[in-house]
Amino acid sequence: MHGDMLMKLIILFGKILLLLVVVAGFIGSAVSAALTVIPDSSASKESVLGYKSHCSFTPISTMILAAMAIVFGAVFFKKYAKKRSAPEKGS
Repeated sequence: MHGDMLMKLIILFGKILLLLVVVAGFIGSAVSAALTVIPDSSASKESVLGYKSHCSFTPISTMILAAMAIVFGAVFFKKYAKKRSAPEKGS
């Protein structure tokens, strides 16, 4: 009896932890993508776009981080978003 309850608790904890990782990955990637394009006069080198920004690989790193955010968002919507039931045929 206690073994079943413990196993259910462990599975629930794992699902919540996975959800938190997916949400944190989405938010972290999206925010980091936005931060890479912010101008920064104290940067050591100019970016490929011709200005000093937080990241000297600005267009490439922004695209990579945006793609990561899209992947995390897709995983979230596929796994966690409520699926709408299809209307029944013949009604």
